[in-house]
Amino acid sequence: MQTQTLALAFLAATTVGGIAWVFLYPYLSGEKKAESRRASVARSEPSTARSSERTQRSRREQVEGSLKELEARRQKDKKVSLGIRISQAGLEWSEQKFWVISGALGLFGFVVAFLIGGGLLGAAGIGFAMGLGLPRWLLGFLKKRREKAFLKALPDAVDVIVRGIK
Repeated sequence: MQTQTLALAFLAATTVGGIAWVFLYPYLSGEKKAESRRASVARSEPSTARSSERTQRSRREQVEGSLKELEARRQKDKKVSLGIRISQAGLEWSEQKFWVISGALGLFGFVVAFLIGGGLLGAAGIGFAMGLGLPRWLLGFLKKRREKAFLKALPDAVDVIVRGIK
């Protein structure tokens, strides 16, 4: 009976010691502090680094939006009206005169291509190209020629302005 009591006492002491070890060891070993540090690092609350990352991202998005807006404006400004293109080419035509000349060129191209034997589809293509392509190409060509002449004369004009007329 005494051995049984001693065995039960030993078993009870081991059980209490085991339970104490499970609950007290993390506090005594510093494991609890390490766990709290890990939790604070992995916490989903935004830290200063994360908030600065968000502000950088929002700034980047704002800059991208501004660049897209500027590009849209630039594309809109590239679309110059026909009247302005005619005047930039140095011609004093009205838009109506331009369209009449374009139509006449298109009709002429169609007739010539058809009479040469280009067929109806080929003649229509030549007429389209001469009616819409040739006049627009001519406007661009005349504009570039005029700009080159201006840039060629610009140094002389600047020289006259700087030195004065003698």
